[in-house]
Amino acid sequence: MAAELEEALHESAELVKSSGGVFEIEDRGRLIYSKKKTGRFPGDREILDILEFENQGLNIDEARARAAEGIPEPPSFLEWLSGFLGRQKLKQ
Repeated sequence: MAAELEEALHESAELVKSSGGVFEIEDRGRLIYSKKKTGRFPGDREILDILEFENQGLNIDEARARAAEGIPEPPSFLEWLSGFLGRQKLKQ
C-alpha cells in the first residue's frame, strides 16, 4: 500500500512497525485512517478517495464516511467463526 500511495501522490511514505493489529495512515501527523476505529483494512482506493474528498472541501470525517460508502462491514467474530468452521467441515 505504501508504494501505491507514493506512486499516486508523488510523495514518500514511511512504514512504521507496530503491534496489536494497529494499522494507521497519517499525513504530517494527522490521522487519515485507523483500522482500530473501523475494524478493517482500507478498501482498494479508500485512502486516495479520503484525500480526494478532502481536497474537494469535505472535512476529514465526511471524507472518511464518503470514501467508505459501499465497503461492506467486516463480519463479527461469530460470523467469521461460523464461516471458518463451515469451511473446515467441507474439507473433511
